[in-house]
Amino acid sequence: MDYKCKTSKISETARAGMSEGHLTKINVLAEDILNCSYSHWYPKFKEYTISEATIFKPLPESFIKYLEDDGIELPKSSKKDSVLFQDVIPTSDNEYSDWEDEDAEAVTQAVHLNDPTDKFKAFHQQLQETIKKYGSVAPKFNWSAPQDATWIMTSRNMRCFSTSDLFLLLKSSDYVNHDLYHAFNEVSSIGVELPKIEPELILRKWAEINPAMEFRCFVRDRQLIAISQRDLNYYTFLEELQDELMEKIGVFYDDFLMAKFDSNSFVFDVYIPKPFNKVYLIDFNPFQHKTDPLLFTWNELATIKVEEDNIIFRLVTVHNSGRFVTKAHSQNHVPRDFLDASTDTQAMVEFLKKMKELEMNGDASDSENEEAL
Repeated sequence: MDYKCKTSKISETARAGMSEGHLTKINVLAEDILNCSYSHWYPKFKEYTISEATIFKPLPESFIKYLEDDGIELPKSSKKDSVLFQDVIPTSDNEYSDWEDEDAEAVTQAVHLNDPTDKFKAFHQQLQETIKKYGSVAPKFNWSAPQDATWIMTSRNMRCFSTSDLFLLLKSSDYVNHDLYHAFNEVSSIGVELPKIEPELILRKWAEINPAMEFRCFVRDRQLIAISQRDLNYYTFLEELQDELMEKIGVFYDDFLMAKFDSNSFVFDVYIPKPFNKVYLIDFNPFQHKTDPLLFTWNELATIKVEEDNIIFRLVTVHNSGRFVTKAHSQNHVPRDFLDASTDTQAMVEFLKKMKELEMNGDASDSENEEAL
């Protein structure tokens, strides 16, 4: 098929619908969710992915409980392999002169009392062996990768060199919680018994990827209707490549995905590195509101009419980049009000005033409590 690139701006109708809180209903079946689970699609499309992966399924109940437990206890045996834990070399700047020797000894003894992996030793060993085989890994659960927790990693990405890195990332992620308990939230379950979720952990061999060349592609009723740049930064060179990239993605979809993927509507992510002669499959996602539409809205994706050989392809341009300066997943790091204010000077002033008022109210409350005492 001879694909043509069709560019467009976000429609005012779709934008108005979003601002008024009207969401176009999208019928999502439980089968559509399950079809996007990694263990379901990976064996069929493995040859098109960028890196090898190992799937662990089923997961030990003790491991699931460990992820659910409050606090972050990490395996002692793998800390030496982690970039997060390095021995402190005493210097004049980091000597703790107020520590007593016996206090330090007590802390050392406490650290070695219990290892959280004692309850799933065999599974922990399997994870260690897989990480060793790959050198470093990027984890994900059935549908979600813990991208919302990369702020806690020193590398600011999902690269894990040890099980300490891995567990810290997983336990800090809200996305993992979604996969465990909320995967079928958008499925119409009236009169339908939802399948039980079988949690799976995937360790993918780490691959360096240029984020500028990742794209999210939307398929509705077996037709590729839209493509969005994934990393919402402005890259000057993408516009001149747009037609070529669209053609590559269209041919890849026609030849390898259209007749083979088990759902009629779905979302897939691809990576196209230089010299732009091969398309790599990164992941699949359900065609539902929970999946990030990036430069589109779900109202648009559910209703737009596209000719068979046309695809709406959107890139961040110098003119609209201001709308997308908020860092991806940063809503998990700081208050939402602060993020919203970060692109609006007046809103930032109002936000700071509000914080100052809260601070003053807090100080007044503290004074009243002290007087009461």
